[in-house]
Amino acid sequence: MVRYVHSELTAALALLAGTGMGAAVAVGVHDGSVLRAGSVGRAAVFAVVFFTLVTLVRGTRLKWVGEVADFEAAVPLPGPAPAPTQRPFGLGRLLLFLLPNLVVGVLGFTWVLLVPLAMAMDWLAKAAVGARWERANGRLLWLGQDKEEPMRLSYSPVSPPPPTRTATDAPPA
Repeated sequence: MVRYVHSELTAALALLAGTGMGAAVAVGVHDGSVLRAGSVGRAAVFAVVFFTLVTLVRGTRLKWVGEVADFEAAVPLPGPAPAPTQRPFGLGRLLLFLLPNLVVGVLGFTWVLLVPLAMAMDWLAKAAVGARWERANGRLLWLGQDKEEPMRLSYSPVSPPPPTRTATDAPPA
C-alpha cells in the first residue's frame, strides 16, 4: 500500500524531471535556438495558471474532474494505519517519463514538452487537494488496499499527538 499524496507527488516529480531533462537536451543539441527567454517565461506562466485552475477544479465535487467525492467515498481500512509496503517512486517510472521527453528534446519539438508539464501540474494539484482533504478530515488516504481494485482509495485515521506534559510530568494548567 502507498499513501495517495505520496504517489501523486512522486509521479509529478518524476514527470517534471523528465520534462526538465528533455528541455536541457533540446538546448544542448540545438544550441539554445529552440528555447528563448520569452518562451520559458510563457511556459512558467502557463504552468502556474494551469496549476491554479486545475487545483480549483480538482477540489470540487464535480462528477468526472473533482477529487473530493472520491475521497469521501473511500472505505475505512480494517486495521490500524499500515506502513507503506511498496516504494511509490521507482526507477521504472522515471525512465518511462524520461525517455520520451529526451526524444522530443533531441528532435527539437520543445512545444510538445508542454503536455507532460500540464500532466505534472495535474498530479501536483491532485496531491495538494488530497493533502488538504487529509488535513481537514483527519484521515490518511491509501492506494492498493484492495488487490482487485488497486486504485480504490481507503483511509485510516491520523493518530492524535500525545498530550503535552510539563517537566514534573504533570498535565499543563
